[in-house]
Amino acid sequence: MTVSKKIENIFSKSKQGKLFFVSDFLEYGNYDNVRKTLQRLVKKGVLIRISKGIYYYPKIDKILGILYPTAEEIAKSIAKRDKAKIIPTGVYAQHLLGLSTQIPMNVVYLTDGSARKIKIGNQTIVFKKTSPKNLYFESKLSSLIIQSLKSLKKDNVNETIKQKLIDIIKQSEEVENIKKDMMNAPIWIQKIMLEILLKLSNELA
Repeated sequence: MTVSKKIENIFSKSKQGKLFFVSDFLEYGNYDNVRKTLQRLVKKGVLIRISKGIYYYPKIDKILGILYPTAEEIAKSIAKRDKAKIIPTGVYAQHLLGLSTQIPMNVVYLTDGSARKIKIGNQTIVFKKTSPKNLYFESKLSSLIIQSLKSLKKDNVNETIKQKLIDIIKQSEEVENIKKDMMNAPIWIQKIMLEILLKLSNELA
């Protein structure tokens, strides 16, 4: 069976909405043959090329048409391929946490993998290299809170933001893990979170 046929067979059995990389198919042929096969499938309309080396087997809604993957889904797929850890930063962390409705054009992640920029349509996914201590938390929510507060800056963390964080943490049932994680946050964030966690404790009492 040819390289092309082997790869086409994989897609015929795959779930729609999945992301694929050239490296996913190197057991079936060399890099150039695999890349050319994927390019042919793009021309046939079977795949969509999201970015260099990244392909999407599209999920199609009868009304909405093609349902494209989010920046978060693409970033997680890249991290999984590279066996790297990532955490969102800046306004995007605020968006994922529910503190902002804005989706930035540059979605920035800290990573212990390679630093890189990936252009996805009008959006750019940026991976910034950081030390492992900035990535390892008991709770994913902790990293989102720390990165959101860093981007908001100390003087912009008002009572509305604090109450939103109380509500978010209350729903998560991860209070103890968040307490542990905050010991590694900047001092000013530790102080704000101590206030928030005390208020939460009073609400739950």
